[in-house]
Amino acid sequence: MTAAEQPAPALKEIFNAERLKHIATEMTAVYPAFNAKAFLKMANDGLADLSIMQRMARVSECLHAVLPLDYDESLEVLRALAPRLNSGFVSISLPHYVAMYGAHDFEQSMDALKYFTAFGSAEFAIRYFLRSDLQRSLALMQAWSRDENEHVRRLASEGSRPRLPWSFRLEQIQSDPTLAAAILDNLKADDSLYVRKSVANHLNDITKDHPEWVLDLIEGWSLENKHTAWIAKHALRSLIKQGNQRALAIIGASGKAEVEIVGVKVEPAVIRLGEKITLSFAVKS
Repeated sequence: MTAAEQPAPALKEIFNAERLKHIATEMTAVYPAFNAKAFLKMANDGLADLSIMQRMARVSECLHAVLPLDYDESLEVLRALAPRLNSGFVSISLPHYVAMYGAHDFEQSMDALKYFTAFGSAEFAIRYFLRSDLQRSLALMQAWSRDENEHVRRLASEGSRPRLPWSFRLEQIQSDPTLAAAILDNLKADDSLYVRKSVANHLNDITKDHPEWVLDLIEGWSLENKHTAWIAKHALRSLIKQGNQRALAIIGASGKAEVEIVGVKVEPAVIRLGEKITLSFAVKS
């Protein structure tokens, strides 16, 4: 089997033994007293049987188990570690640490998530705070939706998605999409594609439960802005696939299709029975 024919490694191999060693090495660099041997023994135990998200959580758990520091001191060390990690997805284990061990300190934990999200994403971790203190978390995330950093703005939208893949659903927002509407409104013309994709995905989530709400919202937007128009089209993709007439009208595809066939040619002009002909034409929409 050639190298090209080799199957791609499983996604969970992002957290393989070599990557765990990398984490231990970088932790030792920022905190020389780190017990790398104990960390690696715990982190590698039964690793093969764990999914990618279980491996991510395992890293957080093992860091907590071997760090002889209080929460404040641990965050200081993890902040130093974040820019040294060689994988954005691996860095998600740091906000997960905050979610698991920082529930007692809302302000410091949310500030840590804002910092960590720039290195990968804190979209999974912040949902624990939304679930436990929805109004307080949403108020802060609404402010983040106006932040100068695109990673922070995206976190406001992505973290509050009602149906974020690989995470639990935010049932309150799923039931009442108006709860996060101010965040989406602030981002509806964002100049970052990274942010716009998140807003579109957030709205597409909502179409699964409240399609009319999304249609009403987007119909109230000015689609002259190219960024807003992009979000609208991608937010409505599921409804468009279903042939929803309101969604089609928003993207300018309502009414009868205007199509004509032009430039018809038949070659050759004369044939004998059993011979082949070539038809060519253009369809103009």
